[in-house]
Amino acid sequence: MSTVLVLVDKRLRLMGCLLAASDWPEREQAQKAHRPHRLAETARRVLAPLSAHAAVQAAQALDPEQLFRHALGGDWPDGLAECVQAFAATAEVEQFCAESADEWQAARADLESVLARVDLAGFLAGLFGGLEHTLSVYPNLLYPGRQPLAARAGDQIVLSQPPPLAWGTSVPWRYGERPDEVLGAVGEGLARPLFEQAGVDQPAALALAAAVLFLRQAEGAQAADQFMLMEGRARKLPQLPVLVESLERGKIFIRKDRKER
Repeated sequence: MSTVLVLVDKRLRLMGCLLAASDWPEREQAQKAHRPHRLAETARRVLAPLSAHAAVQAAQALDPEQLFRHALGGDWPDGLAECVQAFAATAEVEQFCAESADEWQAARADLESVLARVDLAGFLAGLFGGLEHTLSVYPNLLYPGRQPLAARAGDQIVLSQPPPLAWGTSVPWRYGERPDEVLGAVGEGLARPLFEQAGVDQPAALALAAAVLFLRQAEGAQAADQFMLMEGRARKLPQLPVLVESLERGKIFIRKDRKER
């Protein structure tokens, strides 16, 4: 049986450090005020002296999705790879990564315990007629702290998944404290690149519909319906129930022979 791997990815942890040292935390708060994870707050404080580093300055010119893809693929723009390596080798970054190692492993175990309850890889394999990629989730305790990011990298699909947010002055929830929300988010995050590769219309909306179906199988109709209601309203997708039904009845044609260009 295929499984969804939970990995503490050093490439993505370094990306989070770059964002922590940049002006991203302020920009993220400007989008909607919230309390970051305590590890993100620590990184922001201890890495602030590196804000003028060339790698940090270059990272500020990229949006998080671009930065995520570069970090995963190692295909940094000309000259930036050396700057990023130099940033990673600074005493501040090395000390932060060493001192926070236990935090990352605790988050990995927490997220693993949620995903171990269900067979997400099996659900996606059934939906798409098999999987050509391994599926990995990175528990992102740094930045971006509000948005999941997913991309294909070689034979992998990697999802960066922050813990569930608690708005106001409360710190984010642990993954295990909000399992339905986490399962829905991870299901959506891993399904979206698969829908994009399949060449369907509305891949983002269909990924959310797939998450509803997954929750229905994993946690029951009540949890799935609550998730569908809340996410449909938040994202202004009144057609979400129709998409869920169409996906469930096989009315969405998913091309399984589409090749990468």
